[in-house]
Amino acid sequence: MENKDQPVAGRQDSHRAGQLTGRVILLSLFLIVMLSIFFQQFYRKLEQSLWEEKQGQLQYLADQSAQLVIQQIHEDQRFLQSLVDQIASLDRENAQALLDNAGIHWEETGLYPPIARVGGSLRYSAKVDLIDGTYLTIFHAIPTKVYDALFDGKPLTGYWINPEGTILWQTDGGLDGLDSLATKADESIQLFTSELGNGLGQFVLVAERGLADSVSLAILQSFLSMAVMALVIFFLFLVYLLSMDHRYGRTLWRLAYEDTLTKLPNKNLFEKEAKQRLQHSRDSYAVMILDIRKFKLINNHFGYGFGDSLLLHCAKVIPRYVTRDGLCARFSGDSFIMLVSYREKAALHRRIAIIGEELRRFAFPKASQFQLEILIGISLVDETNLQINSYIDRALFALSALKETKQGWYLFYEEALKDQLLEESELENVFGKALRSGEFFIQIQPKYSFATGRLIGGEALVRWKHPEKGLLTPSQFIPLFEKHNLLIPLDMYVLKLVCKLLKRWEEEGKPLLPISVNQSRAHLLVTDYEESLVSLVDHFNVDHHLMEFELTETLFLHDMTHLASVLTTLRSQGFLVSLDDFGSGYSSLTMLKDVQIDVIKMDQGFFTDLTSNEQGRVVIQHVIAMAKDLGITTIAEGVESEEQARMLASMGCDGVQGYFYSQPLEVSEYEQLLADDTPRCFL
Repeated sequence: MENKDQPVAGRQDSHRAGQLTGRVILLSLFLIVMLSIFFQQFYRKLEQSLWEEKQGQLQYLADQSAQLVIQQIHEDQRFLQSLVDQIASLDRENAQALLDNAGIHWEETGLYPPIARVGGSLRYSAKVDLIDGTYLTIFHAIPTKVYDALFDGKPLTGYWINPEGTILWQTDGGLDGLDSLATKADESIQLFTSELGNGLGQFVLVAERGLADSVSLAILQSFLSMAVMALVIFFLFLVYLLSMDHRYGRTLWRLAYEDTLTKLPNKNLFEKEAKQRLQHSRDSYAVMILDIRKFKLINNHFGYGFGDSLLLHCAKVIPRYVTRDGLCARFSGDSFIMLVSYREKAALHRRIAIIGEELRRFAFPKASQFQLEILIGISLVDETNLQINSYIDRALFALSALKETKQGWYLFYEEALKDQLLEESELENVFGKALRSGEFFIQIQPKYSFATGRLIGGEALVRWKHPEKGLLTPSQFIPLFEKHNLLIPLDMYVLKLVCKLLKRWEEEGKPLLPISVNQSRAHLLVTDYEESLVSLVDHFNVDHHLMEFELTETLFLHDMTHLASVLTTLRSQGFLVSLDDFGSGYSSLTMLKDVQIDVIKMDQGFFTDLTSNEQGRVVIQHVIAMAKDLGITTIAEGVESEEQARMLASMGCDGVQGYFYSQPLEVSEYEQLLADDTPRCFL
């Protein structure tokens, strides 16, 4: 049953998004307050700017209006001046007659202001000195409507005030005297003055205080429009930020917790979720890691697209068998991980079997012989105080052990597996230390001639004197060394010990007989193998004919051409080459025609039942005869009984090696055999 629960990480992501939204809202409120303050200041600045602009415009209007009044005054004064010029050269009588005929009002005496308001007219006056020493005051009255006409159609209110402060003319009849004008100026209007010059007084333009209602409304509308627009833009931007944050958060979440190909959770999310599940559940759980065997080979053979389809098949099958409170994820390139609950272990076994069956239904191309192989390492969650990583490590230990043993396709973790794997993981360091401290040494098992009973040589067998486990025979460590590619340095170390031994015997004048040394198949992968052997033997100045290299029969099954070349090179250098464990495989006779060797060492299993098996005796007899025809020496190894020895001797076998004759000896014991050249009679 597929798990549909919302992931804890998803809830945490939602909580994080909520916190972020809250912070953004607080920021929004702060920005709204700041925007309000800004727009308030903006409004004040705008109003002040408009006010100052209005003041300047009104002052300019006052100045222009004063110019109109001045022009009209100058026209009226020019008319009056022309009269003065006409009568100034006349006497009083003639001047009066002229003025009366012209309808010009005059007075003989009195002081009059140059301009005065008389009724509905402005009266200009001028004193004229006559030729007879008398004077007259002439007057020129201009109706105020002449001045009113100057401002027809112009929406303004203006006043002409003489230097004494008297209102001579006004466009607005609503004010009566300077006192009324001054009072209203203090309350609701502003006065803008412009000097008329020449003692004529000043023109005063009257305007209402503040801005017009329409202007204020326009400013307010502009302010509100800008504020609303700014808030709309801000909120749109806020929504955009929130959506981008959500998308960015989801993208980060997918990068951190989701597998790109299968869309399953990845290891990071699995560990986080599994930790939560294990902390709050009382059920029994198991951590399972599923690995696709030979996945790299599948990719290389069928292509990466086909490999992806295999991963997608697994990603489709595995979630079906995750319990409601379980989890599954892609663990690495070719492996998946599951956390499943169970009640009984038998039920868990059944579920594992079903998962394996479903996964193996993946179809390879019909022409292919490939079959999907799944390995599963399982760790039972039996200790609540351990972290999820500990159970993952245990499942990995079980998976690694399963790959090593190659037995079955799923395995439960046990402490013994961990100890074994840890021991193997430290093997390289332990091996290096053992070589340096001389824990490896050799024993020599003698070889005897059936014909003479004399010693004809020996085989160097390595032993390990382990500081903790005691004396270890090759069967206890050679397979492990071979698995971890440690046999080449061990073989070279044994060869070095044998070379030292032969050189010492030569220096001590002891009899010198060939010593055989085993060579592992790993040497075939070394390109300069032959050169290394020759170099080491020559370093100790040992005769090549004293060295015999034993190669097992299984070694010949890998690369016959390369092996034949290696053997030819070694024999050309004077070394002896023997085929060990002859008869343990299925192609021994075939190999004899393809390679050149000096010695055949017949495997113990080849002649175990010689006394009761007539067919076996015939085969061995023909093998020995064929070897003699090929010039190859035959040695029977592992001989443990007198019956075997007599039978082999009667068949013409050249030499023998086994516990019936001698067990492997310490070097000192073998040296005693070298010193005593007496033939041995074992039969």
